[in-house]
Amino acid sequence: MALKRIIPISSGKGGVGKTTFAVNFSLCLAQHGRTVLIDLDTGTSSVRNAIDVPIPRDLYHFFKRKEPLSNCITRLDWKLDPREQFRKFGFVAGPMNLIEEISNFGPERKQELVEAINNLDADYVVLDLKAGVDANVLDFLPWSNSGILVFTPHLPAATMAASDLVKAILFRKLRLIFSRTSPFYATVDHSLDFFRMTNELIDRVEDVYDDALMNLDDFAANLFSSLGEHPIALTVQKVIDDFRIHYVLNMFDGIDDSFDTAVKPFVENVARNISVRPLITNFGWISRSESIHRANCERVPAILFSPERKVEPRDRYMEELENLRTTAIGLERPKKKPSPATPQPRATATSDHLGAQLSVLTEMFAHIGNDGYRSNFEYVTRRALFTMQTRRAAEFGDRRIFTPWEILDQMFERSALSGRL
Repeated sequence: MALKRIIPISSGKGGVGKTTFAVNFSLCLAQHGRTVLIDLDTGTSSVRNAIDVPIPRDLYHFFKRKEPLSNCITRLDWKLDPREQFRKFGFVAGPMNLIEEISNFGPERKQELVEAINNLDADYVVLDLKAGVDANVLDFLPWSNSGILVFTPHLPAATMAASDLVKAILFRKLRLIFSRTSPFYATVDHSLDFFRMTNELIDRVEDVYDDALMNLDDFAANLFSSLGEHPIALTVQKVIDDFRIHYVLNMFDGIDDSFDTAVKPFVENVARNISVRPLITNFGWISRSESIHRANCERVPAILFSPERKVEPRDRYMEELENLRTTAIGLERPKKKPSPATPQPRATATSDHLGAQLSVLTEMFAHIGNDGYRSNFEYVTRRALFTMQTRRAAEFGDRRIFTPWEILDQMFERSALSGRL
């Protein structure tokens, strides 16, 4: 069985075109390997409504009829894919109607689904998650990054909600690491109850009504000030520095509009309420297009929509990514960030982040410009593939959905081997 890569697609709020992106992105991935799209927005069955093919089995049959998940995969029929160009694509639909026990499944069923996803024989598994921040979203997201976040210049509330989702993921990981059941608990001196102090500080940072600690940078600086280079302070620093954010702008209609109404408020909210330290990567955009709207109305993925001819994969994108893999397109951190013991002024750090994101938009626009939505999807796909080829799996597209305890075991096993703790 091939080592799969699992890519969650999420958004802080509905209405940003998340499912449209997930469907067409998955079809583009299928040009490079066996790809399964799984509809985890089980309350609305969005993927089912986006692809007009007969669906013999779905998640209802997995949960209620005990069908293997692999038997619930639907393929495109000859009407949508007459030349079988997308024979490596399949999807698992949500149930036809709202079924409470499936839409809001408990821990046992969630674990059953996670194990089935982890055991799928595929190269890429794309998860179309429910919009928003709740357990049925967070439990399917990686602990080290946010998969791909989708937001748009045309829905400011969703942009802010996307940064809230990032915050929820990062704080969830910190709470797991500093729980009393964590292996880390056994590695530190308990005489001063550092864990209690650390968790109280996490509570204060997360509390939006408490402005004593504005974000995790203040939190880390406070720990270094109180503890010095204590394992707790070093671990907090590592968790923040290792965190990755990957996003795509949907309904893009120009650099200025997209930057001012989407990228800028997103980055500022992340910097203000979370940290300036995570690496933020823009994978690209999907141009605003009437053809995409028409395709959605006809329940045909835009990549397959007539009369426009499908654009074949363009090798020049991979060549450009190799040439531009430095800070110009945001694939690598531009410079070593200051330690929390000597924090950079927040305004300057935020300005640096914003300047980098604007440079990324400008550089990408110079290379892909107004190529059209098909080329946009292909470019985003190539960015994702390039990132998976050149970065650790934990940074993007992890190889499985890990349980909290698996995450802790891996994290502290690696830390012990590297002498970090």
